[in-house]
Amino acid sequence: MLQHSPPTAEAQADAPAKYQAETLGVAFFDLSRMAEWSSSEQDVMIGNFLQQFYELAGKQIEQAGGRVVKFMGDAGLAVFPTDRVQDGVMALWALTQQARDLAGQHGIDTHLNVNVHVGPVLAGNFGPPSLPRFDVIGKTVNTAARLGRRGITLSAQAFRCLDPEARGHCEKITPPVTYRYRS
Repeated sequence: MLQHSPPTAEAQADAPAKYQAETLGVAFFDLSRMAEWSSSEQDVMIGNFLQQFYELAGKQIEQAGGRVVKFMGDAGLAVFPTDRVQDGVMALWALTQQARDLAGQHGIDTHLNVNVHVGPVLAGNFGPPSLPRFDVIGKTVNTAARLGRRGITLSAQAFRCLDPEARGHCEKITPPVTYRYRS
């Protein structure tokens, strides 16, 4: 179970009872160029590759204290407690390398793009009564989705969660201010 940063009193007071306002690290990740590789003749190969990718992603994210919220084809959404954002960034960095290696084993030329932002979200079970699922919504999620650069892109808020050594691996990009993590 995730240990979450406490929400502000105002945010918690406005949240419906079955949702919780909290501050989390939010990561979007997706594999580039997958549409090129997806065709009806390759469904089984792509399916096998994606299942292995999901397993790798789940393992890396969970070991870093995070939670996979959902997978959407070749993309995913994950969250991390604010005190584990650096662990999450490191895990996602490792996942980029593992995904590249796995793709090569399947003859697929792809790389993993990752966006990480930190801020308030509304977290809880959403969906129809017969199929509620954990999800996160809010401006923070939308911001993370739109950072949109290649490689690992961190918002300024995510960058501030890194220690000085990890910050040394980042290159500042403007405007808007984002940081690209590199080894």
